[in-house]
Amino acid sequence: MNKRQRKKLEAKKKLKLPNVPHFTSVERWNLFHTFSVYIAAGLKDFLSYKLFGVPQEFSTEQEDIGESNSEIEESKELYEELGKEVENIIEEREQLPRFDGEQSTEMELWRGTIEKMLWSFEQIRDDYPDSPFNKWHDKQFWSLLDKGILPMEIEKEPDENGLHAINFNGEETPQEIWDADKLYHQKIQEGIDLFAKYFRNLWD
Repeated sequence: MNKRQRKKLEAKKKLKLPNVPHFTSVERWNLFHTFSVYIAAGLKDFLSYKLFGVPQEFSTEQEDIGESNSEIEESKELYEELGKEVENIIEEREQLPRFDGEQSTEMELWRGTIEKMLWSFEQIRDDYPDSPFNKWHDKQFWSLLDKGILPMEIEKEPDENGLHAINFNGEETPQEIWDADKLYHQKIQEGIDLFAKYFRNLWD
């Protein structure tokens, strides 16, 4: 086995390691969409269970979060105990009660926040189905086809960069559609920002 073959074999072995995920070229090219599939599925499953805790800022009972040395030691001991029982906790997760609709005000706000995250990632995953621009464009597209008109045409002559322009034969997009679409994407960004803000609170 030569040096090149040995390197190739080592690379293949690394890809098969359970803790090293492998992405196809398509998944890697469109990585934000690939992530949205997993994030949306995880958030949806998370919401299907009865949750027991909320981030501190959602709680009406604000407490002093300062810890004494003894409290820190107690926290370490508790953490070690929990670490030993991780496998049992994972197994018991499947036996936890599902969400039944009953919740406190704090929990309602927290779940509502997670639902905003979920909506954003589902929109990205499904290629923006509720986009005002996409809806308007699709309506124009199929209307032109029904009339026997090609919705799009490619310029025969390339531009200075060697690219062929694509022209849409429908009406010009109204400004109100652009404005509505801007608000739509701002709402998506809000869910993404909330996901980043509460990322480490997504456990229960």
